[in-house]
Amino acid sequence: MWKKPHNWLIAAAALLIIVLLGMDVCHAVNPDTGVLYTVRFKDRLIYIVFIVLSFFISDVALLSAKQPFYQVFLCITNAIVLLGFQIWIFVDFFTTKLPSGLKMSTVYSLSIGSIFPLIAIVLLVIAVRLAANEGTAQRIARAFEKTRK
Repeated sequence: MWKKPHNWLIAAAALLIIVLLGMDVCHAVNPDTGVLYTVRFKDRLIYIVFIVLSFFISDVALLSAKQPFYQVFLCITNAIVLLGFQIWIFVDFFTTKLPSGLKMSTVYSLSIGSIFPLIAIVLLVIAVRLAANEGTAQRIARAFEKTRK
């Protein structure tokens, strides 16, 4: 299973996503007091749902290493989930109002962890291409064996 490069890419995408549980979505420094305010991924339930769902899909994709076309389907599904997660992060960032009445985007700045879903999508797209090539090669080999018999 670990000899195939697309499995490593799927595992890297899963690790990128699970690391988000310990990271900040955004942060701000109050200029008057110097106090740092942060919003963490584990502070909001919807973020936790997206992270757990994506990690679960990645794990199932890794377990289905012997079926490349099923792996392709799972990786595409995971990429769609991660795209929704990325859109949710940006929409949440630009529309959430703070108790002071200001929008979050006017006070806070996004952290590096907020683009991890995009990086994971890129890794999954590359993995889809590699897994699809492998699946096609397997089908061609099986068809060739049938014609030789």
